[in-house]
Amino acid sequence: MKLNAIIIIILLCQSILLAAETESRITQENKMFAVQKDSQGKFWFIDPEGNRFLSIGINNIVPAAWNHKPNTKYYDAVNSQFGGDFEKWNTFVTDLLQKSSFNTIGSWSNSAIHSKSLYSTVILYVAGHSADRCLEGLRSGFEERVEMNVRSRLAEQKYPESIMGFFLDNEMQWFGKSAWDVTPNYTLLELAFDTSLQDTARQEAKNFLIKKYNTAEAFSKAWNVNLDSWNNLTSTTLRGSLNDNSMKDRDEFTGYAADKFFEISTKAVQKLMPGKLLLGVRFAGDAPDSVIKACGKFCDVMSYNKYQVEPDVNKRLLSRYWILGKKPIMITEYSWRAKENTSGCPNHRGAGTVVDTQAQRAENYKKYVNAMYEYPMVIGTHWFEFADQSPQGRFDGENSNYGVVDIQNRPYTVLLDAMAEANKQVFTVHSQSELKTFDKLPSENAVVFEPGQYPERPAQIDLLWEKWIQSPELFHAEDAGISLEKLNANAIVNYNTGTLWGCGIIIFGPEKYAVNSGPAYATNLDGYDALEIDWFVPENVSYEIIVDEAGVDLPDKKNYNTLAGDDGESFTFNNHFGSGSREIKRFEFKNLKPRISWGNQNGQRRITMNAMKGIGLYMAGGQGRGKITLYSIKLVR
Repeated sequence: MKLNAIIIIILLCQSILLAAETESRITQENKMFAVQKDSQGKFWFIDPEGNRFLSIGINNIVPAAWNHKPNTKYYDAVNSQFGGDFEKWNTFVTDLLQKSSFNTIGSWSNSAIHSKSLYSTVILYVAGHSADRCLEGLRSGFEERVEMNVRSRLAEQKYPESIMGFFLDNEMQWFGKSAWDVTPNYTLLELAFDTSLQDTARQEAKNFLIKKYNTAEAFSKAWNVNLDSWNNLTSTTLRGSLNDNSMKDRDEFTGYAADKFFEISTKAVQKLMPGKLLLGVRFAGDAPDSVIKACGKFCDVMSYNKYQVEPDVNKRLLSRYWILGKKPIMITEYSWRAKENTSGCPNHRGAGTVVDTQAQRAENYKKYVNAMYEYPMVIGTHWFEFADQSPQGRFDGENSNYGVVDIQNRPYTVLLDAMAEANKQVFTVHSQSELKTFDKLPSENAVVFEPGQYPERPAQIDLLWEKWIQSPELFHAEDAGISLEKLNANAIVNYNTGTLWGCGIIIFGPEKYAVNSGPAYATNLDGYDALEIDWFVPENVSYEIIVDEAGVDLPDKKNYNTLAGDDGESFTFNNHFGSGSREIKRFEFKNLKPRISWGNQNGQRRITMNAMKGIGLYMAGGQGRGKITLYSIKLVR
């Protein structure tokens, strides 16, 4: 009995030891990345060995350009430099990355790249690639499709153990019409109603409104549209309203769709890969508030792509993602291109600013990375991209010097040396920085207006009947149109807003108030407090009155023409609605707000009336055709 008892005890001990060894091995094999906040309130990745980690990566590291055009020059280093030997190219790439102190192989990179000291990130495209995939969470069978898509992506991964986390998608069209631009009357709600009658996303959108209003009559009254039956509700009907009720409903539906997308997709991904970090969806710059909140609710990390003009921190975006998302942040695309490059890239197509030299790219990288990692919530930055694009254009026409190597695989040494210098410092910068997390969103509406004193000028001037310094500027989407015809006592604006972003007109200032420097159309319109327009606008037609400074231009320009004395900003009075009768409408300049879709986004938020381009009228798409009658456009005190 004693012998049997001893044998049993020995066997039991062996069993316990074996179980402990097995559990230890499983734990070791399943060690994963985590996110952690330290005692100073700073966020870090924690690697599988328990060390603090900041993800410093490069995107699109591939042996040859994907889907290259015929008869073009393009990156093909494995064949052109290494005789078809992938392993030799792999050694070149991993040595370059480690020498430059990068630690992450970014998105779209070849899954066969391997190194014990490098980790990778993968985009899962959980909802496929359709333009309306933001609505997938509202469609039946979404969870099953996510699992199928994820399994397909995982099957492509040669070294899954090196994956630190997954992005669900990239640059989805959360604004409805696009991933970047806001069209106030075309959101995910209108997008849903542009799908087929059988699409469950459309049915969900319709039920969303029915649940809120019950009857078509109540909906019509709230939105100020004409709807006799829910069965006749279309995207065109929805686009006819831009009042407060419609904007609120659009926001709520966008949030509802986003919640469903993130809730279902993250659940499916975690089912297949429990414990793996979910790194967000790589937003295209900004996103609707409700979408950022939904992403933060279900993902471990927020991620967005942003190409800066200057190598500084976009505090507006960073604070929005932190305060609304409440999760640490990665910037997953950024870059600068240079005219000076050995690939011959003309930089005609592509996002971001073009500088003159590689030395400027290098300096921008150092400044940007140092500035970003001073913020306690920033835990990753991924540069776009490894190799230059074809100078004749890649698959979509982009032809830019984004690479750290050229198309012949020659490193941009000046850039890489600067990257190595900066990357070695990020841990120190991050740990020693005294910056705190944002506690409130920066004010986007704080505009300074201080009219100058021009007692010699008349109390009012009528821009409509003055001799313009230049004929009005007409602008419109490709499916829209606009014209201006001056008659004896009034002027007629004929418009067709189309279905895209709409149309508008800029009225320039009087020739007698020309400014001697800056753009040829610059005028001094200072000395007045308000704009008074005597006009007829059809009932419920939505419009914006915009005020442009002389040097106004695209929002991502590196430089603005500031010779007239302004800084190229654009301002708006936001949405107003036609009354359907002749009226005099007064707009106080002190109530202007900055436009985020046009003009210098880094300006002083000061209205420089002494260096103006003009006064504009803009109408969003989807409002059909019509006629506006102008009787006067007066600057008044």
